[in-house]
Amino acid sequence: MNTQNDSEAYRKNRPMGGLILVIVGSLLLLNKVMPDLMPGWLFTWPMILVAVGLYIGAKRSFQLGGWLVPLVIGVFFLIDQSFFDLTIRQYFWPLFIIGLGLLMILRPRRRRWEDQEAGASSDMSSGDAVDIQTLFGGVKKNMISKNFKGGRIESMFGGTELNLMQADFTGTAVLDFNIAFGGVKLYVPPQWNVKSEVTAILGGVEDKRAITPQTDSTKVLLLRGSVMFGGLEIKSY
Repeated sequence: MNTQNDSEAYRKNRPMGGLILVIVGSLLLLNKVMPDLMPGWLFTWPMILVAVGLYIGAKRSFQLGGWLVPLVIGVFFLIDQSFFDLTIRQYFWPLFIIGLGLLMILRPRRRRWEDQEAGASSDMSSGDAVDIQTLFGGVKKNMISKNFKGGRIESMFGGTELNLMQADFTGTAVLDFNIAFGGVKLYVPPQWNVKSEVTAILGGVEDKRAITPQTDSTKVLLLRGSVMFGGLEIKSY
């Protein structure tokens, strides 16, 4: 994993997220000052989902991922409510499932990481990196590598459990999360230094480990990505 390139990409795209927030705030202010100037559909609840999708997509360089979920849902209901006399809601779930399938097929594979497909599964891996994808299912994985390099976890309408209690590394390892309508439990040793840069929208990231004064400063587990309508829990035992 090229941690330096990843860090540069996030720093480069961070202003885009702020720009989207400025635009949204400006539109809300303009609607208060001149309400007749702005179209009504611009301030409906589907537009909130569209804004959320664009915000997270900007932070992820608009790579294929879970940010498309709120964007597609928002656009669908926006069209249904504002632009057509005939309802199209009856087609939502078939089209949504098809879209998730296409997302999984078209998702770029940047590394030859070991992959776990959706469905109930559990194993132990000695690989140095992890690439987990769940959809309407669950995955459990135990990592025992002593040269752990991080990886990627995508959980949509499913659950993932990653156990790093027997793993180790030196320096910085990056875990990239993409959680939408799902949950991830991450088990890490209590002395690891865990830093979170995860964006949580209608979701949460919670470190439930016991406080320990013996934090290992030689290793940093950096968490990045997004959590939408779901949760990420960090635990130890």
